[in-house]
Amino acid sequence: MNLKPYILAAGVLALAACGDNTPNPEMLKGESFISAAEGTDITLTFDATEMRVNGQVVNLYNGTYEAEGDKIKFGPMASTMMMGPMNAMQTEQDYFQFLTTVESYSLEDGRLTLKNAEGKEIVFQQVEDEPTEVVEETETVEEVDMNAPVAAQN
Repeated sequence: MNLKPYILAAGVLALAACGDNTPNPEMLKGESFISAAEGTDITLTFDATEMRVNGQVVNLYNGTYEAEGDKIKFGPMASTMMMGPMNAMQTEQDYFQFLTTVESYSLEDGRLTLKNAEGKEIVFQQVEDEPTEVVEETETVEEVDMNAPVAAQN
């Protein structure tokens, strides 16, 4: 019996199991994250097909990113221009400035950590679906017969 193929296969599997733990940017695609911040939550979603992100702080935002290994760089962000509470607006401004300085990330156990060269980081928790704000509106519509006589008012 020739054991050589089995030993070779076992060696390959052992090496694969001892991977270098470098994040795989493909693992970000289609994933959504949320971080609790001063005055508001920050959401961040990575597009499943394009190298784009979107989310919400006070305003909705979107932009591009590039990732290779554990390195990540965000492009300029476009956002809506709504006002909110002052502390939430400051959080949003700080977040957008931080994104321009992010250099690396890690994704472990559903926690995404974005980090810049100065060591500042923001930690996000992975969520199942893209975070959305649910707004329920109800509207009562009264049907009016335009041919009916109008009642006289005294």
